Amino acid sequence: MFTPDVRFEGFSPTDWSRLLSLFRVAPPDPAEAARGGLIVVHDGGRVRKALHTRDGRIDPQTIRWPGDLGEVATEQRARFLWAMHSGSLEELMERFGARVRRGDDALTQALILMGAFRELLDEGAIQSWPRKLRNVPIPTRAVVDRAIDAVVQPGRTMLLALYDEGELWSALVVRRAVVTPARFDVIAGPMALRREMGFVSGDFRRDYRHLMSAVEAFYGPLSCGVHAEVSTFRRLITSAEAGDWARSAALRDVVLAPLPLWLGVPLGIDATRGAAILAARAARQIDPIGIVQPMLRLFGKALPELPPTGGASPGFDPLELLRRLLQR
Repeated sequence: MFTPDVRFEGFSPTDWSRLLSLFRVAPPDPAEAARGGLIVVHDGGRVRKALHTRDGRIDPQTIRWPGDLGEVATEQRARFLWAMHSGSLEELMERFGARVRRGDDALTQALILMGAFRELLDEGAIQSWPRKLRNVPIPTRAVVDRAIDAVVQPGRTMLLALYDEGELWSALVVRRAVVTPARFDVIAGPMALRREMGFVSGDFRRDYRHLMSAVEAFYGPLSCGVHAEVSTFRRLITSAEAGDWARSAALRDVVLAPLPLWLGVPLGIDATRGAAILAARAARQIDPIGIVQPMLRLFGKALPELPPTGGASPGFDPLELLRRLLQR
């Protein structure tokens, strides 16, 4: 995924910890809410080993087995569960070792490993709960490269900029290297960019242009950029419903600049899905016979299946994929 000499720069400890904190969502009640995951090794009728990612080893006798995976996870207060038949890890490594080749980079190796893992899931040797990406196929390296080509071209950059009351809270710049296959050679933070922005107005909707100029001066032309208040972005990646991304972009709570063509279609689909859900809610009030509501529900369900079109499409709906991955 990265070049051997990738540059990692521009992060203070505070900037880096802020960026990581975006994806650490504290449960509403730490004493009761599910946290971490549970890994169970069994022989079919009896649990041999059990490990909780937060609590460590668990006495196998305390786990009701065999049982519904969702119920077992709830009893152990786990957010996810992997149940592996004895010998499945050895089989996973055997399949991975037979397919990996000398010279494969980290991304190619990860795709091979995920493919072998998916095979064992489909065969029942490994079970998981929940399976949020059940119907999402493992992409090939060629598909990944095409998706990266659509998002950011060689020599260009991507930007995520987050603000707190007008100040640049943290930022992430990633630059695509001019090599084949698609790789990245720079991962940069906001330290140098803050100095280059100069005086700011305190409103990110105006100041983001200065940040874009600083990124292009330091690292190269921008292919896409996301600018938002940190509270807005955290809400969108953890609890967004249909239409929330499109609504935030329309109200300029999120500024997409530059806005690549491949992102326009998913935003349009997201907006239409949100409108369909609002219409269904209104129909419940004015349609006591129940004729309109089923039609609206079918329409809303069909929309996520619409793929982006056009030559610059990455081949999937990025907003739908983000929603599935981050759904609580």
